[in-house]
Amino acid sequence: MKHLRILSVAFDTSIQPWQLPQFRGAVAKKVGLEHDWFHNHDNENNNFYQRYPLIQYKIDARQEQMHPMLVFLNDGIEEARHFFSQPDWGLRIGQQDYDLRIARLQVHQHNLHTWQQPFHYRLHKWRALNSEHFREWQALSGIAEKYAFLENILVAHILSFARAVDWQLDQRLELKITHTAKEEWISFKDIKMLCFTLNFSANASLPDFIGLGKGAGVGFGVVRRDRVERELCN
Repeated sequence: MKHLRILSVAFDTSIQPWQLPQFRGAVAKKVGLEHDWFHNHDNENNNFYQRYPLIQYKIDARQEQMHPMLVFLNDGIEEARHFFSQPDWGLRIGQQDYDLRIARLQVHQHNLHTWQQPFHYRLHKWRALNSEHFREWQALSGIAEKYAFLENILVAHILSFARAVDWQLDQRLELKITHTAKEEWISFKDIKMLCFTLNFSANASLPDFIGLGKGAGVGFGVVRRDRVERELCN
């Protein structure tokens, strides 16, 4: 079992989901580009780090409003001070200035472990396929084959998260996609990409709001536990 520390901070202003990259850019500029966990960009080589983001930018949707939210995982929590120690939290997001105030702050610990029985999850706007995977997926003709292909990729994305937070699974990860709710093409930085919203079951206890797959740091591939299961566990 691994204890995952999570700090989530939602702010009292409202933005749209497509503004999350702008929100990330504004926060990174505020803390200083030398703190690369905030933007995951390799300044020396002008490239991106191929690593799971321990600082993630999300939308916290409550009471029909969309609030920008920062989620810090494990060692990412130590980085949070670079933002919260700033003399002000004024950000320029796109063409508009915002003076952020905390609406909700939560610090908690999630126990990462595997079980005999599965848990059920919703995965929202998951960017599963790179260009190579997309060609392979397109070549598949049957629904069962496509589901199996996506399941293997999702297992790999969960294992990538596990490695990033130093979680050693004590048994084989068993996963099943149970329902595909939506396949949609989304524009991100002027590039069209295929995203999946689906339900899956897995014998692993995953925390709410973590991201999986490409774009995990900016609101893609957000995991939510089945609502009924959450209520039963609380």
